[in-house]
Amino acid sequence: MEAIKFKPIWKPTLWGGEWWLISAVEGSESVAADGEFAGMTLPQIISRSRQDLVGGASWAKYGEIFPLLVKFIDARQDLSIQVHPDDEMAARIHGKLGKNEMWYVVDALKGSYLIDGFKKPMAEPDYAASVADGSIEDYLNKVQVEVGDVFYIPSGRVHGIGGGTFIAEIQQSSDVTYRLYDYNRRDKDGNLRELHTELAKQAITFGDVTPDPRSHYVETPDTLCEVVRCPFFTTYVAHLSHPLSYDVSRVYSFVVVMTLSGSCRLTDENGAAVILQEHEAALVPAAARMLNVTPDGKTKILVSHL
Repeated sequence: MEAIKFKPIWKPTLWGGEWWLISAVEGSESVAADGEFAGMTLPQIISRSRQDLVGGASWAKYGEIFPLLVKFIDARQDLSIQVHPDDEMAARIHGKLGKNEMWYVVDALKGSYLIDGFKKPMAEPDYAASVADGSIEDYLNKVQVEVGDVFYIPSGRVHGIGGGTFIAEIQQSSDVTYRLYDYNRRDKDGNLRELHTELAKQAITFGDVTPDPRSHYVETPDTLCEVVRCPFFTTYVAHLSHPLSYDVSRVYSFVVVMTLSGSCRLTDENGAAVILQEHEAALVPAAARMLNVTPDGKTKILVSHL
């Protein structure tokens, strides 16, 4: 099986928009752009290819559910302050996976920021009042960002994305989000946006003070550098000016490749090739033995797997 590239799904929003590149979320299923599976949705491909596509560990745990959602976020204005439930809460209330996610800052205007956790402790009894009077802003850990910054956002952590940032996001395959604060902004009809105050209260980890939330890593050119490892995925970044080979057979999982800048050619051990332009992604099946990445000049990529 060769690597699969899907047609991107553009989701416009009040604050900008998102490009969903690899998705099996119901109602937003990715469709293969070409090749052996052209025109098929990701769930259809999984149903047909099973462990050959997702790998034995993913099949044993998730079955035909694809466990990750891969996207770019173009935040032209500030997003609301949100929190996501863990697997237990999401399954109990929504019948879905929870949401743990990571961000890689692809581009950022000067002074842009992200919100990652609390900068000082918040007591649970104070939560509802702080949302109502806006004083919750005094608790939020606002972090100015630069290109290359990486953040892991576990379920239960309060977070938000500031305007002027362009972000690559790897997350569990879930669309469950609780909006707990939106700066008292109103929509085009003059109405306050819906908040999920009580659900958010159940999901929040109130002791989650994050003075230094960035992932710290040291890059080596033409090498995969680990930036996030968690129970749900592992992600690497690589700045390439020379070809890179990666032994996919060692990870027993599908592999996702995203281009953050530049373009590249992906080939497997049989020579089957897929071209990725800037800000595209491909799904490399678990059945592949070797992933070869040949950059076109200088290219920056993210590589993720279970």
